[in-house]
Order: sequence, then structure tokens, then C-alpha cells
Amino acid sequence: MMSRRRTLAPVVAAGVVLVMLAVGACGAPASSDADGDGATPAPPVESTTTAGLPIGDRIEPIGSAAYDPDEHRGPRQPTQLRIGALSGRDAAVVPVGLQTNGEMEIPPVDEVGWYELGVAPGETGSAVLAAHIAYDGVDGVFRYLDRLGPGDEVEIGFDDGTTERYRVTELAEYRKDDLPDDLFSRQDPERLVMITCGGAFNPQLRSYESNIVAYAEPVT
Repeated sequence: MMSRRRTLAPVVAAGVVLVMLAVGACGAPASSDADGDGATPAPPVESTTTAGLPIGDRIEPIGSAAYDPDEHRGPRQPTQLRIGALSGRDAAVVPVGLQTNGEMEIPPVDEVGWYELGVAPGETGSAVLAAHIAYDGVDGVFRYLDRLGPGDEVEIGFDDGTTERYRVTELAEYRKDDLPDDLFSRQDPERLVMITCGGAFNPQLRSYESNIVAYAEPVT
């Protein structure tokens, strides 16, 4: 559906380093009186070695290296979309990437694809959602995306049970080969970018000539 080719690599969090306790000393051997000097054997020095302990007991607890699940958890993933102005229909949101030809994947007609190689909703930048206008005679989730207008609300549900609301600010139409460069921005303020096909349909190519893009900003 989309002609612009991009590869955006996700950021991978660093792992946690465990510091092992490695302090130990051997006890001095007691002197022998076999030479007949009658010397009293020196008491053995108490050993502090941990060599015989299980590995779990040889880890030094250091607060700064403590594992914090929140510190290494990825972004919330969107799982549901609802657009009140489009009959309030709920649709599942699934992560998508790139096809072998470099174009963005589009999920089945009843789902919305979240471009997971970009940013997620709720993060700085443009979170891209795409869906079919129609496929094989069946209306897609974004069949009437071009009917949205400024002020219409969009609700995103996440895998942690939270929701975020957005308000449409702009509706635009671009030729497939002329999409804006900032569509997949990681630096711009947070926004949703919802994309589907539109414009004239080319029966020879069995494809629409344009893309409809609805922009939405978070409701504060």
C-alpha cells in the first residue's frame, strides 16, 4: 500500500551485570614438631573462601546493579483501536514491519497494523497505524478514514490495560510516491499517523493512486 521505504531499528536495552564475590585466603599450615623443637603449633587462620558455596551464594548484592523490570521493559504495545466517529468500531492492533519489497506490511482487512520499527503510541514522534480501505470486496477498518475531521477522537488500548485518547487535527491526501518525509519522525511531538489508500482507483494496477492520512494529537 505504501511506497516509501524505510528501515528503523529498535533500541535494545543493556543487560544486568552480576558481580561475584572473589575474596578468599588459604589458612597457614600448622608447624610440625617432628623436628623435636617442642614448638606449639600455631592456630590455623580462619578461612574466608567461598569456593565451596553454590554460585547463588557467591554473588555480591550491589544496589546499583539490582535488576529492575521496569528499567528493561519495552514500550507499551497498542492492542486495540476505537474511533467514535466511525461508528465506534473496535479493531485489533497488531505489530507489523516491512515486506521483502521494502513496503510496510498491512494486516488482514479487519485489523490495524502498528509499524513496530518506528515509535509506539505514547512516545515522542509519529506512531504509524495503517489498515486497508477494502480488500477482496470487504470493507477495511479504515474504509471511511477520509470522513474524519478535526476534533474527532481516537482511543488506543494497550497491552498493560491502559488507554490513551487522541484528537484528530488534520486530514490529508498524498500521492503514493509523494508521502511527507516526516511521516515516520522520531523527533517531532507525539502524534498518531493513520494511513489507508484513497483517491482514484486504477483498475489496471488494481491499486489506489493516493494515501489518506489522518493526524491526531494526544488529549491533554
